[in-house]
Amino acid sequence: MEKITVKKLTNRHVDKVILRSVVISICIVQVEIDGVRYQVVDEKGQIVRFNGPEHANNVLGRMTTDRAVLLHQSPYAEMAGQPEGEPTPPLEVDFNWRADR
Repeated sequence: MEKITVKKLTNRHVDKVILRSVVISICIVQVEIDGVRYQVVDEKGQIVRFNGPEHANNVLGRMTTDRAVLLHQSPYAEMAGQPEGEPTPPLEVDFNWRADR
């Protein structure tokens, strides 16, 4: 996956923001620009970890987007009637991205 820094996203428009829940209250961010997905990294190329989607929105608030989603992979799919042991797609929920203009 391609990488893009927080700094390069300042005052930029992206097609889609993907907030991926990693563990409780920690998420990482990916963005789509012209059909290419990028992982948001710091200046050293390390994946930036945010303390939840609101923290990510605050840090990246000068970036605009057409759509933002929160993705959460549940280990408890069988509790929701899904076959046990089969991979299930992540839960995808629209997220209201606020941009400082």
